[in-house]
Amino acid sequence: MTAQEASKGGYLRPGLIESFVANGLKTQDYYFDLPLYHTDDSKKETIVVFARRVVAADKQADADKLPWLIYFQGGPGFGSPAYTTGWVKNAAKKFNVLLLDQRGTGLSTAMTVQVLSQFKTPQEQAEYFMQFRADSIVRDSELIRETLLANSTEKKWSLLGQSYGGFCITTYLSLFPDSITAAYITGGIPPVVDSLETVYRKSYKSVMDHSEQYYKRFPMDIKRVKKIMKYLATNEVKMPSGGTLTPRKFQQLGQRFGLSGGMDAIHQLCLGAFITIQGKEVLSSGFLHDIDALQDLIPPIYAILHEAIYCDGPNVASNWTASQLLNGEFKSVFGYSVKEYEAHEDDSSKIVYFTGEHMYDWMLDDYAYLQPLKECADILAKYTNWPKLYHPEVLAKNTVPVAAAVYYDDMFVDRECSENTAKLIPGIKLWITNEYKHSGLRDDSGILTKLMKMVSNEVDIPTP
Repeated sequence: MTAQEASKGGYLRPGLIESFVANGLKTQDYYFDLPLYHTDDSKKETIVVFARRVVAADKQADADKLPWLIYFQGGPGFGSPAYTTGWVKNAAKKFNVLLLDQRGTGLSTAMTVQVLSQFKTPQEQAEYFMQFRADSIVRDSELIRETLLANSTEKKWSLLGQSYGGFCITTYLSLFPDSITAAYITGGIPPVVDSLETVYRKSYKSVMDHSEQYYKRFPMDIKRVKKIMKYLATNEVKMPSGGTLTPRKFQQLGQRFGLSGGMDAIHQLCLGAFITIQGKEVLSSGFLHDIDALQDLIPPIYAILHEAIYCDGPNVASNWTASQLLNGEFKSVFGYSVKEYEAHEDDSSKIVYFTGEHMYDWMLDDYAYLQPLKECADILAKYTNWPKLYHPEVLAKNTVPVAAAVYYDDMFVDRECSENTAKLIPGIKLWITNEYKHSGLRDDSGILTKLMKMVSNEVDIPTP
């Protein structure tokens, strides 16, 4: 498709569409000028959204005859994976795969502290953030579909969503079901039925289980982690990025437990935590740089909008729910004090629990790059006029073939909450498995193949 052909929809940026062939794949890079505000015609601001089309090089001559598959990344706030990712290479043999950099991510208009500094007030920053949830991402995708498939015989496309990408798919099924051929979800059926408190309560219990699994695998780390926590509690440790490494910030590394190889990575990190300088043990610069790499590159969208992705409609505020639960019913589990842990220094039954995928109000203090957004984040946490993301009455009439991989011990998206939502969607096929962690799609490209076979009835998976 030429730029002139695609731009008939009015959204594709004029000019050359960059393309290359490598690794057996043909790519085409598109930039779209899309409305920042989709539901307010009085506001004319636009943003750029980037998407990369990928097709097998030996299929490029017939690419315009192949169906389309758009991919929604997990997050929120992260760009699409590399075009050479395993599942992409496999899917590109059958589809025009479109890797979408959701608004604010990747090569789309950036959502960074630098960009947000152009706004005069925290309120203006917050209003900008409000335009970056799943409803806006889905409406972006619809305009892109209308543009790229304008000359295609088949105007529908299939959807693939990992984690938060599955949330986006469920919004797509609510808003534009007639645009979808089939939908594939991996570890990402959103909790439409369950409250944010329920979601995080389950999440805390899950990361407690994962913490215990970690120490069973690496029992010597019980003492190592206590030693690190004590050092952080009794010393001010500045990070290379400028923030402060506090005990509570170190505990957030538990998020890695829910991904393949995550426990091994944290164990290796703890092994090299200390070095001796002039007879005194201090945390090594390598240890601090490694933590920076794991934590301080978290996108602002992920940190600040994370709880808001669960706010489905008006009269609901996120209200720093993870912080409230941590300071309340889970304080005795995750709270840390030097005095308490010194008394149990050699007690292997007294462990330091890590936290998981939880965003806290104190992150706006401990993370240097987030500090300028503290007032903005508080405004968003109190906001109650969110638009609806899901429409159960539409989902109840669903006729789109949907297949979902649900990971039994998923630390990021609770299995029981996923099953509750699945009951709202007629015809959805669930593959519940304990073979994978949350990163299953990245780890095994065969997952997508199986989901496609479920939709085509080549494998027998019972419906809920």
